[in-house]
Amino acid sequence: MHRATRGLTLLEMMVALAIVAVLATLALPSFGSMMSRHRLKAAAEQMAMDLAELRLLATQRGQPMHVNLSAGPQWCYALAVASGCDCRVPQGCQLKTVSAKDHPGVTLLPGQDLRIDPQAVARGNGALLQGSDGARLHVGLSPLGRPRVCAPDAAVPGFAAC
Repeated sequence: MHRATRGLTLLEMMVALAIVAVLATLALPSFGSMMSRHRLKAAAEQMAMDLAELRLLATQRGQPMHVNLSAGPQWCYALAVASGCDCRVPQGCQLKTVSAKDHPGVTLLPGQDLRIDPQAVARGNGALLQGSDGARLHVGLSPLGRPRVCAPDAAVPGFAAC
């Protein structure tokens, strides 16, 4: 009498592991791209929320508010009460600073500083953020001062083309 054995043989386990390894290597590049887009979206949405907060402060205080941008590998931006308030050095004019350390894999491309007047009028083009996969999002203000995030290349799902 032969007794039926339960379980898997070593050969069956090795074949199953090989299949899982092949599937993982196929999925890994798309996972990396998805993570890059997620980081880019998070950085753009945070900047849009910061602009909305600054717009509110400008109307509450009755004075212009500024977003001072500093591009490059160690990029940063400062929400400030004065123009030219450098985000790389702590200063009394800063309300909040955000840096590349807060958003790894995202680069702030050179752009024009923003000024938000108490009447919710915005001046400046906004900021352009780029993910490690090359996708870009533009964060700016509408003529009424409302934050707007759009994709200049129309390549980021979930965002309208600029």
